[in-house]
Amino acid sequence: MNALTLPTIGTIAQRTLVKGNFTMTVRIAAELMRQHDVNSLLIEDGVQRFIFSIDELLEFLHQGGSANSLLREAPVHLIACIEEGSKVNHALELLEHTGQRYLGVINHAADLVGLISRHDILHSIDPAALMERRVVGDIFARKMPVMFTADWILEDVMHHLRKWDDSIVVVDAGRAIGLITPQHVFDVMMQEQSAQHPLAHYMVSPVITTPINFTLQQAMEQMHEHLLNQAIVVDQQQRVVGLVSQSEMIGYAYGSWINIMQSQAAELHALIASLQQKASGLELLTLKDDLTGLGNRRQFHQQMSAEMERMRRYHAKPFSLVMFDVDHFKKVNDHHGHLVGDAALRRMGAELNGFTRATDTACRWGGEEFAVLLSSTSLEAAAIFATRFKTLIQNLEFPNGLKITVSAGVGEYVLGESENLFFERVDQALYRAKDKGRNCVELDERQ
Repeated sequence: MNALTLPTIGTIAQRTLVKGNFTMTVRIAAELMRQHDVNSLLIEDGVQRFIFSIDELLEFLHQGGSANSLLREAPVHLIACIEEGSKVNHALELLEHTGQRYLGVINHAADLVGLISRHDILHSIDPAALMERRVVGDIFARKMPVMFTADWILEDVMHHLRKWDDSIVVVDAGRAIGLITPQHVFDVMMQEQSAQHPLAHYMVSPVITTPINFTLQQAMEQMHEHLLNQAIVVDQQQRVVGLVSQSEMIGYAYGSWINIMQSQAAELHALIASLQQKASGLELLTLKDDLTGLGNRRQFHQQMSAEMERMRRYHAKPFSLVMFDVDHFKKVNDHHGHLVGDAALRRMGAELNGFTRATDTACRWGGEEFAVLLSSTSLEAAAIFATRFKTLIQNLEFPNGLKITVSAGVGEYVLGESENLFFERVDQALYRAKDKGRNCVELDERQ
């Protein structure tokens, strides 16, 4: 796109429309989408228009829906429409207002002529006009992808693939060797194939990865070229170190985009304020864990750096770290299902949030692990905190009458040591707690 103009919806809309009706089955709808290589099916019912997307199809099947069900029984949604002559900024506002992923595109006669998604709009942005010279390593959120080794069975991990943008990275010694996408689950479900084979049987290889020293422009160009929504970031040894989503890159890019739009103040004055608000919202989203609402690793690393700097500059009181791990959580998922497991983790997050002070930082570290940064807190005080929380959890009743316990490792930061060394000490304490039978608290031996 030109650096000083915004494209109209009609120039970037998807023009291939596949239409169905409420009397066809989910299986037939899926086959139509496959044949035409699209991610959604449109249904027109009088003046109303509905959409059935791949994401909704996968969620329907995951929840036990039958491929032989009629579309009227599936999660089909009304779709809002926008004229093809509208600018992309108006489409962004409508997507934000409706909370939908797609908009219908209509001509002057109100005929449906295309579809537009947030993904299409973001891909219409020229990275050269938005990206400066920062590298991926400066902004990536330390959010780890879902990773398994090639010997895992597909049926045991396919619950991680609920949306079309989800993926499982197959790794060997931390290096990406293959990729499992919802397309594989889609094929297995629709063709009634076996999901009992190892991931190596289904994965695609090689995997496109993004070096941590790539500039943002290089990363965006790579995503454009390969039609990726997120980048798998690797270090110099090709080990997977995190994910960068397209929305995170665009969140950074909004700042540059706003500068471009300020030259069109007459047309875009109101939108500038809207985009600034969206940019703030995107930044907030990158700091939160979707499931529990606690902070994520990115927020935790930011706060850890601030605490370390506070001690260094002001000789402040030391701070402590507590790592909690839910005991035998795999058995919860195996015996009660992942929905119950997710509900238990949400309850854990809520209890931990209510148990900490405003000056503390609690996050979901990953899986069933939680971390708490206790500001101006000694090792002894942190141990008391961990023990009280452990007792609270073991006395609670979780969904489905579950009784859950946690193990904890506790450590106090030593001025001058690296963040990695500090985490390693506390992680070793947590390992000892689990090795001693779980449901206990272990202190770092260095203190």
